[in-house]
Amino acid sequence: MRIHREGYKYIIIATILWIALGWAASHFIPTSLFWLTAIITFLLFLVWFWVVAFFRIPVRNMVHGEEKIICPADGKVVVIEETFEPEYFKDKRLQVSIFMSPINVHVNRNP
Repeated sequence: MRIHREGYKYIIIATILWIALGWAASHFIPTSLFWLTAIITFLLFLVWFWVVAFFRIPVRNMVHGEEKIICPADGKVVVIEETFEPEYFKDKRLQVSIFMSPINVHVNRNP
């Protein structure tokens, strides 16, 4: 698994926030409330993990063939319809709309 080049900045920011806020929680919350520090640190870890997962580029094994359709993105196909494209092609084209949730891989592939 690789990380998209645009994601490194956000991963570094999330890492710094995790360390800084975790340190602040451990130093400013009394030791009698250790469970609160643990919960804050765990929530910060979940945010960091989500940022890393968002920018991942997993390896895909694609099967090519005449009767195969390869989707360029992860997610759910919500619309397949014919539409007029006035800007570049200036004729009718097939539009495929894909909904990507925050847990989907947000990388468009070129098969």
